[in-house]
Amino acid sequence: MWWVKLIVIVLLIAAVVSLARALMSLVRNEGKSGKTMRALAWRVGFSAMVFVFILVSMMMGWIQPHDVNPTTRGGVPIEQQ
Repeated sequence: MWWVKLIVIVLLIAAVVSLARALMSLVRNEGKSGKTMRALAWRVGFSAMVFVFILVSMMMGWIQPHDVNPTTRGGVPIEQQ
């Protein structure tokens, strides 16, 4: 499903943009106004949404996780290669 990848990419870009906004706020010494904390809170929220969306997508069957420890390579068991 291409739209699942698109949503994940958009959320990750939003998290990076929010992190950049927090950095710019910190560099401009606007940390006391709360802008830095607000931007970092948004970044954490976007990252959490990515995590939850990936979990929901796996549960709904929209995406399939890859095998972390593969036992075959090209259909041949790894021990026999």
